[in-house]
Amino acid sequence: MKLINAKQMMDAAAEKGYALPAINANGATYDLARAILEAADELRSPIIIQAYEPNLEYRGYDFFVTLVRHLAQDLDIPVCISLDHGKSLESVMHAVRAGFTHIMYDCAARPLEENIEQTNLAIELVRPLGISLEAEVGDFAVGKAAATSLLEEVKTFVARTGVDFMAVGVGTSHGIFERQDGIDFEYIKAARHKIDVPLVLHGTCGVSLSDISRCVACGMRKINFGEVVRMNYIRYFNELSGTMDHGHHVWKIDRAAKDLIKRDVMDIIRAVGSDGKI
Repeated sequence: MKLINAKQMMDAAAEKGYALPAINANGATYDLARAILEAADELRSPIIIQAYEPNLEYRGYDFFVTLVRHLAQDLDIPVCISLDHGKSLESVMHAVRAGFTHIMYDCAARPLEENIEQTNLAIELVRPLGISLEAEVGDFAVGKAAATSLLEEVKTFVARTGVDFMAVGVGTSHGIFERQDGIDFEYIKAARHKIDVPLVLHGTCGVSLSDISRCVACGMRKINFGEVVRMNYIRYFNELSGTMDHGHHVWKIDRAAKDLIKRDVMDIIRAVGSDGKI
């Protein structure tokens, strides 16, 4: 395993026009983490494996890093361990001490000046340690009417922080959705040319893989996947527990569900174009 930060992965992605797949393992859920890493290894893709702050409050920051290191120790692929939507400097420090290599510090709900101040404090903490940092500005599900003013805020934010990645709103929302098809692809193109750091797409639940590929073609360089992976895992587990001959062995259900999630992750990797890029 080559444990690196997300910025170290980005040069090749930007040059070759693909995006980094950033997939949430729901804290330290063994089957999800194993499926993500196995899929990346088989398709020879760099991978960002991440967890939300509430997941880590339950399972532990150290445990997540230990699990990823264990599962990836014999894999010859670049792996980034990411905190997704850390809401406090305390959670950032937990992640730093545990060995995370990328931080998404989310102060987007705060006023712009406070967001800038907090993000700079986080950068001061993580940059000397070789950890990359991602941030977000404003209402993520911003509509087209507000997009121009928000873009100016993002440009100001990047100039005053030197952040490594920016999550930008392009017409999707965080949460669980059956379908999201309101992406403003022209806005992605405009943002790519006006913002001097790689762009990140959050809120992908319900977005088709064809639209994901189109986002990548327009300039998105890191794509986050969370809800759809954990939702599918629960669905697979429920279906398998009622239909397969598992003999009341939970691990047999786990393994079968892992294999189905692995298939899904491979589809994601192909959609962002990172397959075969190692």
